[in-house]
Amino acid sequence: RKIVFVISDGREEGSEAGYSDVLKVLLTNDVSVYALAVDAAAIPGYRTLGSIHIPLFGYGNILGKYVSATGGESFAEFTRDSIESAYARVTEQARNQYTLGYTTRETAASDYRSIEVKVHRPSLEVHAKDGYYPLPPQR
Repeated sequence: RKIVFVISDGREEGSEAGYSDVLKVLLTNDVSVYALAVDAAAIPGYRTLGSIHIPLFGYGNILGKYVSATGGESFAEFTRDSIESAYARVTEQARNQYTLGYTTRETAASDYRSIEVKVHRPSLEVHAKDGYYPLPPQR
């Protein structure tokens, strides 16, 4: 499993690739997005204000959508120590993760498939992607 650690204000400002195209690449390649919100994005309430679309000013925080869909985590930090702590947490999670697999009865297709991971121990915290795109059949 691969991790992308993004340090950003999380705002979409005119990328050429659309959300669904980027998400498909991330999920097909088993990439989790971890995000560190900096600047105004780390201020409580910013995410709510950022979700309002004002024409000509880009869209709100799209980075959070990638984090949620890929099973990553986001951090809002102000100080150097807290930023270092967030990075340490991401690297710790990268070293301590499990890969789950299953066999589906679905036919091979490129359609998005939703999944949900549950555990029976309340002390455990699950970070899992919301779904995946199946790999194309091998020839």
